[in-house]
Amino acid sequence: MKNYNFLIAITFILLASQVNAQSGWTREAKGFYGQVSASTFSSSDYYTTEGNLSDQGSTFNTHSLSLYGEYGITDRLTTILDVPAVVLNNFSTTETVSGVGSIRLGFKYKIFKETPIAIKVDLDIPTNDGVNFATSNEPDDFGQINTINLPTSDGEFNVWTNLIASHSFPNGSTYGSIYTGVNFRTESFSNQFQAGAELGHLFLDKFYLIGKLKILEKLSSNDDANQGGSFLYGEGTTYTSFGFNGVYKLSDKYSLVAAYSDYTDILVSRKNIYDGATFSLGLSVEF
Repeated sequence: MKNYNFLIAITFILLASQVNAQSGWTREAKGFYGQVSASTFSSSDYYTTEGNLSDQGSTFNTHSLSLYGEYGITDRLTTILDVPAVVLNNFSTTETVSGVGSIRLGFKYKIFKETPIAIKVDLDIPTNDGVNFATSNEPDDFGQINTINLPTSDGEFNVWTNLIASHSFPNGSTYGSIYTGVNFRTESFSNQFQAGAELGHLFLDKFYLIGKLKILEKLSSNDDANQGGSFLYGEGTTYTSFGFNGVYKLSDKYSLVAAYSDYTDILVSRKNIYDGATFSLGLSVEF
C-alpha cells in the first residue's frame, strides 16, 4: 500500500507541473502530459519601482489561454514546452490588445537515478519585439488620444536555470520541494534570482493540494537600461508570492487543474508590479 500511495503521489506531482509546481522528479521515458488552461488577473493596485503603492486611476487586466506539454526523452530527462497561445491585455481606460506570449522551452534532468534532485533549464523565447500599443478609449483633458505599451512578450531572450530538490514522506501521499534559480536576461535587462518551497498532499486518492511560497529579486542592476518601459518587461520587479494549486483526477488519463496565487511583502517587497490574485483553470491528459 505504501508503494501504491507513493506512485500516486508522484503522478499527481507531475500532473501539477503546469500550475507552477516544482519537483525533482522527471517523467518516465516516452511518457506524455498535456494541458490547456485559461487564467485571469485584474488589479488597480500598482507598486512603483520604489515599492510605493500608487493610485493609477485605472485597472489593469490580463487574460490568457495557454498550451503546455511534457515528454520523457529518457527516465531522467524531460522536455517541456509552454506556449501562451493567446494573451489579452488592457486597462479599464484602453482598448484590448492581443498577441502570443513568450514561448518557454525547457529541459529537466534528474541528476541522481534514485534521488529526486534535478536541474531545469528553460529557454524563454520572445514572440515579438515587446511593442504592442493600446489606444485610450477617450481623449485626455487636452483632447489627445493617448497610447500605452502593453506587450504580450517582453521582446528579449531569457535563460532560467533552476536546481530543485524534492522529498516524499513515509506516508507516500505527501511531498516537499525546495528550489532556487537564476534568470539570465538579454537586451541589458537586469538578471533575476528566485527561490521557493512547496508542500503537497494527496487527499482521498483523488485530489492533490499544493501550497507554495516564492520570492523574486534583482540579481544585478542597470539603472540606465529600459527604465520607463512597460511594467510588463519585469525590469526592477520584485515580490513574494504565495498560492495554492489543485489537481483532481477525473479518470486514469484526464484531470482538472486549478491554481490561485497572490503577492505579499513577507520576505521581499513588491516593486514594479500590479498586486492582485491570479486564477487559472485547465484540463490535462497524460499517457
